[in-house]
Amino acid sequence: MAYDPDLDPIFKSFNTQLAGIIARLDKLDGGTGSAPEQPQPPAVIDPVWKTLTRSKITIPKQIQVPAGQREIYVPISVDHTDRESFYCYVNRLVNIPGGGINVGNAASQAWNFEGLDAMYRWSPGDDLVHYIKIVTRSTYKAGQSFRADIHVKGLGDSQRFGNVDIIFADDAQHPDMPPQFHRPLRELKLDGAQRKNQFDAATVKFSDSGFDAQGRPTWRSRLSHGYTQDGNQETGLYMSEEKFPGIAQSPIAYDSTEKALRLRSLAFPADARVEFESRLFRHQAAVIQGQTMDDVCGAQGVWRMEAKIPIRRYSWPAFWLLGRGPKGGSGGYTQWPPEIDILEKFNHSWGAADTHYTTTFAQHYGDAGSNRRVGAFGNEVEANQWLPETGPLNEGYHSWACAIVYDDKDPLKSEVTFFFDDIEVGCHVLHARHQDMKTKLELYPIANVAVRAPGSYTPEQYNSDDGRGHSGDMLIRDIAYYPSGFIMSPKTV
Repeated sequence: MAYDPDLDPIFKSFNTQLAGIIARLDKLDGGTGSAPEQPQPPAVIDPVWKTLTRSKITIPKQIQVPAGQREIYVPISVDHTDRESFYCYVNRLVNIPGGGINVGNAASQAWNFEGLDAMYRWSPGDDLVHYIKIVTRSTYKAGQSFRADIHVKGLGDSQRFGNVDIIFADDAQHPDMPPQFHRPLRELKLDGAQRKNQFDAATVKFSDSGFDAQGRPTWRSRLSHGYTQDGNQETGLYMSEEKFPGIAQSPIAYDSTEKALRLRSLAFPADARVEFESRLFRHQAAVIQGQTMDDVCGAQGVWRMEAKIPIRRYSWPAFWLLGRGPKGGSGGYTQWPPEIDILEKFNHSWGAADTHYTTTFAQHYGDAGSNRRVGAFGNEVEANQWLPETGPLNEGYHSWACAIVYDDKDPLKSEVTFFFDDIEVGCHVLHARHQDMKTKLELYPIANVAVRAPGSYTPEQYNSDDGRGHSGDMLIRDIAYYPSGFIMSPKTV
């Protein structure tokens, strides 16, 4: 008969009688031989997105601290740390009416309280509790109080903020912070890594088809599916001199001063918009992508870009990976999902109030190649909060990278780790993968500057950044792929 897992307890009960033999008869046909083991059905593994849910964070409404104690520990807890990294920090301190403590302004808070610049980060597998430490320079009496405003990054809009009232009391019990495990940030080291491709910004080749005149693969100067991204509500047309001769305005060109490949975005004059497929486009966008190039494609490893990115409002720079399907007549096609966004800077394109230091990363997942996304999650970070010496992202060159590592024994240990300037900014269990949890899909890299600007925003406003003078271009010095040999070591302080 067919294998029935409900019989397992019965078979196991035979162990004591049949010398440990489980689910197997000792003899058949009068003792002439042993029966073969019944085959068990292959294990069915659910896609990881059906297994893991987003963590839920708990921030206490208040804690009590013994009067006169200067070290304060605020326990911030989550229900699990199985899926993704996220972090929190003290955004500011706030006066409580009748609390008897004036916490002051930002400058005086930095002087009167220690620990306000610390980040508290959970990685997959970490302990559930973080103890936020605040040290007061002054001592406070029973009945006095103040409030800590806690910000959370990486757990969605519904879990972005929380407040905890810190109340001093004579009878308060406030033990020291217990031991806890929160692994250190990873540092990406490539000294011994095996690089698969070469990238020379001065001589890099690109074409509309992704092949040169001799049929050799090159970077492609258009998206795999065309020249527009209506699904993203983008207002730019992806252009190249080859496809739009005499119309495109140097969308992809080497900048000898910067020693970088410049991807240029701009707004066309209102009376000179570009017509394409019976539509008028207000903006020029630019892209290079490696869909046809085997030497930048793979299932795992490190993809890394060194670039200077725009902070011009409504410009939308990105560095991302897409699933690469079997090769066809055009040299391969896209399977979406999966998608891994290593860098996106929205510059208010979606109304988000970002800064000159904001960078984001994310995964988009679902059945491979279905063109239907089950979900997405990621995080935004302020680069100068992560690395305090970082200046505005349009003023210097930085690197963005991700490392994808599969674990063949445990799908929940397959991870994608994101890096800014080779320091970890996030780590996720790998969701952007095939739904059977076994197939390792190839990915290919894309670097682009999109535009998503409201119709009321004039060409003059876009091209001048509304008088701020910031460029809308991305300058790329390197795009690299390392299939193996890289190291992710704990960052030393």
